[in-house]
Amino acid sequence: MSENDLDQRLDDILKEFAENSSREPSPTALRPAAQPRPASGNTAAPETRPEPATPPTPRTRREEPTADAAAQPPEKREEPAPRRRARAEMRQSEREAGKKPVVNIASTLKAGLALVAAVSMLWALVNLHPDTTKTAAAGSGTRKTKFDMAERMNVFTANAASDALADLVYIPKVYTIPENDLVAPKPNPACFGETDDPAVIEALIERSAELLEGQEMIWNRDIVRFQGSTMRYYCDDTLLVVTWKELRDNSVLTMAEVKMADGSQLRRALAGNSYGSGVRMKATDMASAVNAVIAINGDFYDYRQLGITAYQRQLYRNNPALVDTAFFTAGGDMLFSHRGELMGEGEAQAFIERNDVVFAVAFGPILVEDGQAVQTLSYPVGEIVNQYSRAAIAQKDHLHYLLMTAGQEGNYIRRPTTNELAGYLAAWGVQRAYNLDGGQTATIAMQGTTVNRVDWDNERTMSDIIYFATAQPGEGENP
Repeated sequence: MSENDLDQRLDDILKEFAENSSREPSPTALRPAAQPRPASGNTAAPETRPEPATPPTPRTRREEPTADAAAQPPEKREEPAPRRRARAEMRQSEREAGKKPVVNIASTLKAGLALVAAVSMLWALVNLHPDTTKTAAAGSGTRKTKFDMAERMNVFTANAASDALADLVYIPKVYTIPENDLVAPKPNPACFGETDDPAVIEALIERSAELLEGQEMIWNRDIVRFQGSTMRYYCDDTLLVVTWKELRDNSVLTMAEVKMADGSQLRRALAGNSYGSGVRMKATDMASAVNAVIAINGDFYDYRQLGITAYQRQLYRNNPALVDTAFFTAGGDMLFSHRGELMGEGEAQAFIERNDVVFAVAFGPILVEDGQAVQTLSYPVGEIVNQYSRAAIAQKDHLHYLLMTAGQEGNYIRRPTTNELAGYLAAWGVQRAYNLDGGQTATIAMQGTTVNRVDWDNERTMSDIIYFATAQPGEGENP
């Protein structure tokens, strides 16, 4: 306990002592029993009572020393006996109770902030090359590089503060993946698993309560799962993924529910790492190359020239007359434009900048919008009214997504139409859903294998995937 706190407690004790003394009878002048006060008309002289002893004046604040007292040497000024006894008793009671000395919060806070500043400067010296701005001096490169380094610095400083001040206050760490990184952090192999026991998944969901932010999962133990199938999962502080196979109207639907901590964990990868490279790869190979935890095929952008295509905030194609487009923002949201909208290139670019769009895919149609299934009678791509293997991506809530494919498996060969697929997704409570390239392209990949059964049991090479990654740094990686 600090001296100021001790003095205050002593003051309170002495004040209480003084007040009690004023209420107790004096040993030299006992107060007689209380007598009824005479009526206002009674002229008799009141009974004479002895004057009570004057009680000690309560001490309400620390008294200022007189000039004479101040002139005395410190050892001459003795502390009053009651104060000495009270101080000794409190010291003894604290020792008996085993109390720890009070932490000087201000000093600890200053030390913590100083440590954060020192570590941040060290990080800057190690990571900021003197030629950083020169390297990216042309066009938008400067903006991208500065944005990327500022983002890394903000995250590093926030996490350094979390570590330095851990003894004083809980500061949750911030995990994010820089936009321009072509490879995400490596997922922890120990966080993957597979089970046929719903209790295991329920335990994971309970463990992820802070990550879920009170949101309800689509997965539940009452789902009619495809016989013999298992549930695969990944769970760390920044990402929860649960996959399962569900029977619906004699169709097998493969589902992957995802809840992430930060919008940067929703990403797109292009085969060859650049737009228009002409390279095609299997979804499982692309997912492994970028450290995806879970991935789904994209729009197969280099197979057709329709819709709006954007990658790393750059508009590469603007041909929206015939198909709907899905945009994905830095904050982790999915937005739509309908066919015939954003026809001008400047209009499309303004939409990307205004909504902080990182990438866009063009296939469609839109399946669910504002929680309502969208019915489509005709569309230039995909088999809208026929049975066809399908892939879709849906957003249920903030940073909460559902990936889904529908295909043939076992004795179940029926596949849904686009409108049936839209109905399923709306019934699961998603707010927005978008149809991706289907047929043999429809693929969900995890840990180097497909989660769903791909048509003909043979993966098709493609140009792009949409994936989710952990934002938690792997061993030897900087946050």
